[in-house]
Amino acid sequence: MLAAITTAAVLALSACGGETQPGAAAPAPAPSEGKSLLSSPLGDPIQLAALTRESTKKAKSSKVTMESVAGSQKQTATGQGMYDGENTKFSMSMDSDGKKLEILFVDSALYFKLDASDKAEMQTDKSYVKISADGQDPISQMLGKVMSKAIKDSDPSRTLEQVSKAGKITKSDQVELNGELTNHYVVEIEVEKAIALIAGEVGVPFPAEVQKQLDAKLKGKNVTIPTELWLNADQLPVQVVSDQTAFMKAMGVAGDGVAKTTVKYSDWGTPVEVTAPPADQVGDLAEIMKKAGGR
Repeated sequence: MLAAITTAAVLALSACGGETQPGAAAPAPAPSEGKSLLSSPLGDPIQLAALTRESTKKAKSSKVTMESVAGSQKQTATGQGMYDGENTKFSMSMDSDGKKLEILFVDSALYFKLDASDKAEMQTDKSYVKISADGQDPISQMLGKVMSKAIKDSDPSRTLEQVSKAGKITKSDQVELNGELTNHYVVEIEVEKAIALIAGEVGVPFPAEVQKQLDAKLKGKNVTIPTELWLNADQLPVQVVSDQTAFMKAMGVAGDGVAKTTVKYSDWGTPVEVTAPPADQVGDLAEIMKKAGGR
């Protein structure tokens, strides 16, 4: 849920805390230097979301790097994706405190690569497990709606749509990021609105007890997730940074450290090669879970 709220379109992770990171934005050069045909920043998040959606449709693909730190836990990931409706596909390799995870999404199915410990625990010799968005087994049916939303949100323009419905632009300017002039936006995402929006789009309401706990922790606190966006001259995102610190504290997560997300996009419009694993290396998740005793 934290990932869905903070960077719904970008498979959000958290990024290093309060220190200035490599590639941090610098003030924009004076207009007389004329380094870019970048248009002025927009103040209307709905208009901004629409422009970004159209730009993403044209470019269709990008490479992605992500880094997160939440207290003492650190995650890094690299991937590539093509954002094309039913033809969407992506691959991602993630390292979380020494544990490696590889994910593929292609042909409306999600594949998780299993390492040696996973195979031993699940009592299988298969290298991948598969969850189909339209699968008939109980697990796929249970996760189908969530998967469908996750794939829809893999389009980076969805970040701006979330902002237009659950947040607002509080500041905008033009800055240089990694040698490129960009429009820089500071936005505030209201957590309670974002949670309601996500639950509504998935179509699966929270269990009553979960909703009660959320209300108790968040009601009346006006918790927000400060988010910064950098868009290039083509209205394509090049960096998204979200600060989940206040949200995690409100939810009672232990620790005093900063929790942030940094997602960087590059190579917009380059070809993306993602293919499904060989069929003989893929196991059905429901069957594997039954064999492993439902774990």
